[in-house]
Amino acid sequence: MPLKFTIPLEPEGKKEARRTRFGVHKHPETRAAMEAIASAVRQQYQGEPLDGPLRVRILAYRTRPKSKRNEVYADTKPDYDNIEKLIGDALEGILWVNDSRIVDGRCIKFYAPPEAPGWIEIEVSHCLDAVI
Repeated sequence: MPLKFTIPLEPEGKKEARRTRFGVHKHPETRAAMEAIASAVRQQYQGEPLDGPLRVRILAYRTRPKSKRNEVYADTKPDYDNIEKLIGDALEGILWVNDSRIVDGRCIKFYAPPEAPGWIEIEVSHCLDAVI
């Protein structure tokens, strides 16, 4: 049975970290988004982090601009893989032991209904079936 989570947050992509001679620094917006995602999932899930091969489906609903009133899919930035990276890293140690446990992942970007703010839905299940 898959676990399902809803995160009331506009989908964002993971922004590149800055590298200086003093070390690596996460972008402040990335850090804030990761904390918001982690907090939302902690409120909905109090179990141990999942281990073993996992299947993850992310539905990212972006706020709909007026110019895209008839479109379904959000073919704009952020890139789907940056959304996946942000969520994978944000939920490490909370929902899964490590995001390397995700063996089957999918992210689909949609536009939210008109006048609705963006949000993210995550569905996670153990990947128990053999894939050949």
